[in-house]
Amino acid sequence: MTRVHDFQPSFNSGEFSPRLAARLDFVKHKSGLKKCENLILLPEGGAMRRGGSRYVAGIKSDSVKERLKRFQFSVTQAYALELGEKIMRFYRHQGQITVADTTAAVTNGTFPTNITDWDDRSTGGGSIAHDATNLDMDLVPGGTASTDIGWGEQDITTGSTGTEHVIKFRVVGDPGDKIEFQVGTAASGAQTLAAVEKETGYHCVAFTPTTSPFYIGFRNVGSNANKTISVDDISIIDNAPVEIDTPWAEADLYTIEGPQSADVLYQFHTSYPTHKLQRFGHTTWSLVEVAWTDGPYLDENSTTTTLIPSAATGVAINLTLSSIKGINNDLGWQSTDVGRLVRYKKTTIYGWAVIVSITSTTVAVAHVKKSFEATPTAVTTFSLGAWSGTTGYPQVASFFEQRLYVAATTDQPQTLWGSQTADFENHTPDDFSGTIEDDDALNFTLSADDVNAIRWFSAGGDTLVIGTDGGEWVPTASGIVITPLDITIKRQTTKKAAQVPPVRVDGTVLFVQKGLRKIREFVFSFEVDSYVSPNITRTAQHITTGGIIELDYAEEPDSLIWAVRNDGQLLSLTYRREEDTVGWGRHILGGSFQGGNAVVESVVTIPGANGSGQFQDSTGRDEVLIIVKRTINGTTKRFIEFLEKDYETEDAQEDAYYVDSMITLDSPVTITGATAASPVVITAPAHGFSDADEVRHTDVKGMTELNTNTYKVANKTANTYELTSPDDDSNIDGTAFTAYISGGKANKKVTAISGLDHLEGETVRILADGAIAPNQTVSSGTITLDSAASVVQIGLGYTHKLETLKISAGNPAGTPLGKIKRIYGLVFALLNSHTLSFGKDSSNLDSIDFRVVTDPMDAAAPLFTGERFVPFPGQWDRDVRIVIESDPVPFTLLALAPEINLNTMK
Repeated sequence: MTRVHDFQPSFNSGEFSPRLAARLDFVKHKSGLKKCENLILLPEGGAMRRGGSRYVAGIKSDSVKERLKRFQFSVTQAYALELGEKIMRFYRHQGQITVADTTAAVTNGTFPTNITDWDDRSTGGGSIAHDATNLDMDLVPGGTASTDIGWGEQDITTGSTGTEHVIKFRVVGDPGDKIEFQVGTAASGAQTLAAVEKETGYHCVAFTPTTSPFYIGFRNVGSNANKTISVDDISIIDNAPVEIDTPWAEADLYTIEGPQSADVLYQFHTSYPTHKLQRFGHTTWSLVEVAWTDGPYLDENSTTTTLIPSAATGVAINLTLSSIKGINNDLGWQSTDVGRLVRYKKTTIYGWAVIVSITSTTVAVAHVKKSFEATPTAVTTFSLGAWSGTTGYPQVASFFEQRLYVAATTDQPQTLWGSQTADFENHTPDDFSGTIEDDDALNFTLSADDVNAIRWFSAGGDTLVIGTDGGEWVPTASGIVITPLDITIKRQTTKKAAQVPPVRVDGTVLFVQKGLRKIREFVFSFEVDSYVSPNITRTAQHITTGGIIELDYAEEPDSLIWAVRNDGQLLSLTYRREEDTVGWGRHILGGSFQGGNAVVESVVTIPGANGSGQFQDSTGRDEVLIIVKRTINGTTKRFIEFLEKDYETEDAQEDAYYVDSMITLDSPVTITGATAASPVVITAPAHGFSDADEVRHTDVKGMTELNTNTYKVANKTANTYELTSPDDDSNIDGTAFTAYISGGKANKKVTAISGLDHLEGETVRILADGAIAPNQTVSSGTITLDSAASVVQIGLGYTHKLETLKISAGNPAGTPLGKIKRIYGLVFALLNSHTLSFGKDSSNLDSIDFRVVTDPMDAAAPLFTGERFVPFPGQWDRDVRIVIESDPVPFTLLALAPEINLNTMK
C-alpha cells in the first residue's frame, strides 16, 4: 500500500476525448477534464461557473428558427440583429429596442383593393394610383421637372404628441430608385421631418410629432427620373419592437453573410439581390437593394448575336437581341434577368443599363444609367452582368485594401470580384474605352483541378484568406497592393472549408472544416515558412458531435470562442494561442425542450456598454447573446437571452447571476442623507415607501452601520422616513453611528414577484439577497417567496459539472493505470465560492457548507476563498474520479489536490 498525492492546478485544457482517456503521458492530460459542463475555463487555469443567461425578449415567431447577427459601428455603438422570417429586429444595451404606446395608426397601408384614405398632393404632371397587380400605391411623377411630383399623403391622429413615433414602409422599384418621405404639422408640410430620400427597399423612420393630426407624405420627384415608383406595407409601430421587413426566408437565414463599413452592413446570399443595412439612428434603419455601378460582367459576347438599344438614354428603352444564341444558355432573356446589368459599345465608348422588365426572350426593357453612343446600332460588342437571378448572386464578401471583394455566384462559384478602390459599389472595369487603371474593378477565378467553391473570406492585416471547398487560398501581388493586372492567388493548405463564417483572432483564422466536426486554425508558421491548418479539436474529438453551425469570438474578458452545435449544445473554447491554452467546455442551458435539454440555436457577441436599463455595466467585456428554444408550459418558446457577467470579488453577493432565462428584482431608491440620531432619519427623495415596509440598506458611505441591514419604515414623508426595528418596532438609535458621508441604496423587501410570464408553469431557482431560497413554481407570471427579500435573481436552474480524468499520480512500481486505488481526502483551492457538492459520481455527492458559527443566520453566508480539506466518500476501484457540482451561486475552482491510497500490487 502506497499513499500518494496528486495535484491539478489547472483545468484549462478542457474536456478530453474518450480516445485520450489513457494518455497519462500526454502533457495536457494534467490540465484536462473528462467533463466540463457550464464552466468557463480561465486562461489562468481555474474553472469558473458560467454566468446565467438573462431573459431579454421572445422572438418574432416561436415557430421560426431565427438567427442573431452583429451590427457594430464602433466598440461603443453595437447592436445585435434578430433575423427572422422576412423580419429584422434590433437589440442594444442588453435590451430590445422598442417603441412606446402612441395610439397612432396608418389607414389602408397595404392597399389590398384601392388607395382610399390617401390624399393626392401631386404637383405638375404627377399623380398617384392603385397598382391592382402588385397591391401597392404608385407615385407617378409624369415629367422630369422638379415640380413634377407624384405625392400621396395621409393625416394621422395621435394621443402622444411629443413622443417618438416610428413608421415602417417599403419602397418598390429598381435598385437605386428613390422617393422622399416627410412628416408635417399641416397638409403638404414637412415641419416635423424634412424630406428624406429612401431607396428601393425596407425602412423604419423615427420622428416626434408635435401636433395631432400629423401628416405623412411620400413623394416621387420627376427630376430624379420620370419613372413610377411605388410604396407599400406602411404602418406605424405602436407599443412594439422596432423592426423592418426583409426579403429573406427562414431556410436562408444561416447563409446570409457580409462585411460592415461604418453604418452600413452588406448582406449577401446567392438567391437574393445584395442588400445593405443602413443605420441612421437607434430607431431609424433602412435595408436597401444595392445599386451596383457598371459591373461586374461576364466575358463579352463572342457569338454572332447582336443587341440594339431603342434609344441612347431613357428609363424604359428596349434592348433587342437578333437571336437567343449565346444568351442564358441559348434561352434568351429570362424573367430572372430583371435587375441585371448590360454593357454596350457601338464603336469606342461603353454605356450601361439595368434591365427593369422582360417583354420576350429577345426584348428586354432597361433603364440607361450611362448613356449609349448616339443612334445605337446592332452590334455584337455587349456584355451581360455576372450577377442576377439567372446566374445567381454573390454569397460571400469582405473588405480588403480599400476594395469590397465578393465571390461565389451559382454559375461562378470560384470567381471573386473586387470593386474599384474606395468605391465599394462601383465595378467599372475600365475607363469606358477599354483602358484598365490600377484602381479599376477586378476579377479572378481560382485555378484548380476541381471546383473550389468559395465559402468565406477573412481579411486582416495584409492578408485576405479565402476558404474554399478545396482548401485555403491567399492572394498576393508583385507590387504593394493588388490591382486588376497584378494579382496572384495560390492555395496554401488543403483543408476543405465549410460554409460557416470563420473567426479571426489576431493573425489566426479559425474555421470549420467541411465535415462540421473539426475546427482548424489557419496561421503562418515561421518554423516551416508556410501556412498551416492544425486541428484544434484534436484533444476533444467528441465535443463537436452533431456538427458546428455557428462561431463567434468574445475577446474580453477571457478570450472565448463560442460555437453552436447542430443539436443545440453551446460550446466554449478558451483560446490563448500565445500561451498554448486551448480548452473546450460544453454548456447546457437551464430548462428543457420536449423532454431533452434546452436548445441553443444561435450565438453572437457584441462589445459591452453601460446603457440605460442594464443591471450591470458591461463596459470592457463582450456580451454574448443567444437564442434558446425550450418547452414552456407545454408550448415551444424561443427567447433571446444574454450571458451575464462573472462574479468578481468586489461585487455584492446579491448581484450573483447564476440562473438561466432570469429576471432580477432590484428597484433601489437613492439615499441622499441619514441622521445620527434616535431614530435614524433617512432622506430619499420620492422614495414611495409606506409605514411598516421593511427596507434593506446598502452602499452607504460613512454611516456604514446601516449596510446590509433591514429596518422597518416609520413616520414616512414624501422624501424621508424613520428607521425602526423589524422585530419590536423600537427606534433605531444612531447616535453612536458614524456620520453619513454620501450615497446609499434602499430596497423594499417583498414576497410576491411578478414579470415571469415567459416562465409560466416552470419551477424556478432563486437567489434572494445573496442566499439560496426554496424553489417556486411560476403561476400567472408570479411567484411568492417564503421570506421577503429586496434583491432577487429568479430563473431556470442549471448545474455545473466537473469530472476529472484518470488519476495520474505516480506508482513507484510503474504506471497507476489499472491499479486499485481509493481517494481518501481532497483539498479544494477555491475563489468566491458559496456551496460545493463532490463525490465519485453524480449519484454519490457530499456537500460543503462554508457558513461558520460567527455568520448571522438571518443573512446569506459569505463567499469562501481559500483552501479546504474534506474526507472523500470514495471506494476502492481501478479508475477513480472526482465529480464536482454546485447550486446557482458563484463558484471558482483554482486547484484540486486528492490524497490517494494506492495498492501497488493489484
